Amino acid sequence: MERSLVFVSGYYGFDNLGDEAILEELCSELKQLVKPEDIVVLSQEPERTAAKYGVRALKRQSYSEIWNMLGRARLLVSGGGGLFQNTKTLGSIIFYGLQILMAKSHRAAVVIYAQGIGPLRGAFAPNLCRTFFAQADAIAVRDDASMKYLQSWGLTGERTADPVWRLEASELPASIKTQLQKVGAAAGGKSRAVGVSLRPSAELTEEHLRQLAKGLAALLSKDEYLLLLPLQPEQDSALLQSFQNFCNELSLKTHMLDTSELVLPSQWLSVFSELKFLVGMRLHAMIMTLKSGRPVAGIAYDPKVTQLLAEFEQCCLILTKESAGKDWGDALKTFASGLNSFSSRAKSRSEAAKKLACQNFDILARILGMPRD
Repeated sequence: MERSLVFVSGYYGFDNLGDEAILEELCSELKQLVKPEDIVVLSQEPERTAAKYGVRALKRQSYSEIWNMLGRARLLVSGGGGLFQNTKTLGSIIFYGLQILMAKSHRAAVVIYAQGIGPLRGAFAPNLCRTFFAQADAIAVRDDASMKYLQSWGLTGERTADPVWRLEASELPASIKTQLQKVGAAAGGKSRAVGVSLRPSAELTEEHLRQLAKGLAALLSKDEYLLLLPLQPEQDSALLQSFQNFCNELSLKTHMLDTSELVLPSQWLSVFSELKFLVGMRLHAMIMTLKSGRPVAGIAYDPKVTQLLAEFEQCCLILTKESAGKDWGDALKTFASGLNSFSSRAKSRSEAAKKLACQNFDILARILGMPRD
């Protein structure tokens, strides 16, 4: 039986910008190595995924169909993203780990692709992850914390970077250009908008939103706009609406971006490049902004965000229920006074991250170049 298929497994088809951006870049890389019709993405919305990226796709829970097709697989690419974590349950670790075991049962190669490992809570989760990762033919992780996990498990891996550092911007739809032009015109054409990306978190309260609005109101001129960015609309829109209400009380000008016509994640890169700076929570909102050479004030809801902000020496807004964001105003004031320096660091360090991300492709090329029986 001919082994021609490359399976791709991740948190795909859930309308999450970060994961979809990873998938767009990964599909682009794989298309340089195999035929598009030989790429099979496991997705929550397979028809939409197939149409968007020009590949094949299967429902991620279609276990019998996946099992049967794995008999024709050369490779399973697990990732990227943060698949192996148990912030809530062990479900994610087991789901993606079993896919690795299924692929190995069919004698397919496995690549752990640019993953961020953790958080892993308790003693059982790290041991379970080690068992799954030990089956891989190659492991690439996107951050130093994940490399420490590999070292503690006695496994060899490569420190690369998130694939999105390699993603190239694509043309914006006319409707998005019109929205951005209207915001610019309303600001008198004098200033870029300030982006805001929020996501739900157990630590984030209404008081945090109020303090964030107050901090930004103290910085922005009366003509400047806040551009509210729902990266995963189903989760983000209600939270951004609450924040918008606090902004309205302070007479801050806001615009909620209608993202319905943004088809490809790479189009978002063109949006982030238009910002003055970003106040963000979602990791890939920050990555795309930094990649565009714009500064970031990040709300550190997760260790991966804290690590990115430290690596790029950007502004870190600590998220705790105790402080309720009362120190955010001072932090934002300091950040705004040094935007040029923050921007310079974003530009120089994103180039280094892009070079690291290129190694993800090299690993895929090496594994796919090996003969399989």
